[in-house]
Amino acid sequence: MTFNDIKYCNPINDIDPAYVEELAQLIKTKGWLGCPMLVYGDNLLTGSHRLAALKKLYNDGVDIDDLEVAEDITDIVEDKLAKFENDHGYIPDIDYQNIGWLLDDTWVEQYRDEIAEW
Repeated sequence: MTFNDIKYCNPINDIDPAYVEELAQLIKTKGWLGCPMLVYGDNLLTGSHRLAALKKLYNDGVDIDDLEVAEDITDIVEDKLAKFENDHGYIPDIDYQNIGWLLDDTWVEQYRDEIAEW
C-alpha cells in the first residue's frame, strides 16, 4: 500500500513530535526502511509515528503519494481471530500493545524485532 492509500488511516498510539521530526528527516534522506506499517481495516496496527512523519513530509510538499509504506493484514488478523474464537468460544478484544500472537507464523514475523508492539 502507498502513502496515498493510508493517509486517512487512524493511528492507534499517541505520538512524540520530536520523534516524528526525526523519522521525517530519516525518510526524506534515506527513503523507507524496515517493516511496512501494518493496516487492519481503517486502522494502523503499527506505525503511528511513521504515518505522522509521512504526513509532515507530505504537508511540506515532498512527493510521497506513491511511496510503498504499508501492508494490509486484515485477512491475517481476521483468520487469527476466527481461529481464536473456534478454540476458545469468543473473540478477544485486540490489545494493540500486544499484537504478536496475531502475527505469529505469518510473513510479518520476519519483522518481529522491529515491532515494539509484538
